[in-house]
Amino acid sequence: MRSRAFIVIVAVVLAACTSATQTEALREREWKLAWVEAFPSIPAGVATPTLRFEAGDRMGGRTGCNSAGGTYTVDGDRLTIGNIISTKRACAAQAGNQLEVAYLGALEQTRSFRIVDEKLELLDGSGSVVARFI
Repeated sequence: MRSRAFIVIVAVVLAACTSATQTEALREREWKLAWVEAFPSIPAGVATPTLRFEAGDRMGGRTGCNSAGGTYTVDGDRLTIGNIISTKRACAAQAGNQLEVAYLGALEQTRSFRIVDEKLELLDGSGSVVARFI
């Protein structure tokens, strides 16, 4: 009985450490968009969208054409992004405007995340990947 309780305690501690490590890894860098629905790659002539999670609850980055920011909450692998605001310049290329809409939509759909092999994946409420960053 004692060994089973010990195993459960170790599993809980390891899960908490993994969660803390994932959260730290989320915040320690600027992420560059590699994939979002309808865009398997960044269109030519469009700047790569970026995402950065700051300590606390602020996030920011570039949409490819504009600057954007908002708030986020993280709890384990659960992640929500909200209150997104951005500048409103039009992109020179129509593909940039379309990419921006897809990118911001993916951020709004995000309900969880995972980091695998140095890649950040944002997932929606059903667990489907909505965006991938390197």
